[in-house]
Amino acid sequence: MMACMTQDSGGPLLAGTTVTRLGEDDWRRWREVRLTALTDSPAAFGSAVEDERAIAEDGWREQVRNAAVFVATAGDEVAGAVAGLYRDSAEDRGLGAMWVAPQWRGHGVAGLLVAAIADWSRSGDAIRVGLWVPDDNTRASRFYERQGFRMTGNRRSFPGDPDRQVSEMSLALARR
Repeated sequence: MMACMTQDSGGPLLAGTTVTRLGEDDWRRWREVRLTALTDSPAAFGSAVEDERAIAEDGWREQVRNAAVFVATAGDEVAGAVAGLYRDSAEDRGLGAMWVAPQWRGHGVAGLLVAAIADWSRSGDAIRVGLWVPDDNTRASRFYERQGFRMTGNRRSFPGDPDRQVSEMSLALARR
C-alpha cells in the first residue's frame, strides 16, 4: 500500500485519519470494503453485492490495477473508500464507488477521499473530475457541490433501474 495523505486536524474524530492508495496485492482489502459498502448502501451503487461476491480474485485485482482505489482508515477501522477512474480523454478522470461508513458520515472523511481523487487526477495532468450522482440522493449532490463540483446538465438512467435518474457533475481542477 502507498500512503497518500493523513489528516491530523478537524476535530477529535478526524485525528489520525489516513487515506491510502491500494495496490494490486491489496485486492482482498478492496473486496472486503466494496462488499461492505454494497451491503450498507445498496441503493447508492449500480451493482449488487451478490454479483460482486461472485467476482474471482483476478477480477478484483483488475479493478485495483485499472483504477486508483483509496481507503480511509482511522486506526484499524475502515472509514470509507473511493475509486479514481480513467476516462477516454487524458484531461478527464472519474470519481466512483464513493462510500463512507455510517459512523464516519459527517466527519470529513468524504472530503478527504475527494481530495485524494483530485490530487491523483492532477498528478496525471487531468483538468476535470466527473461523477454521476443519483437524483434522489440530495445529500450527496449537496456534498459534491460544497467540494466544487457543478452539474453539467447531462442525465441518464441509473444502472439497473430505468425509473431512477443520475446527473453528471464535474469539478474543474486548479493547477498546482
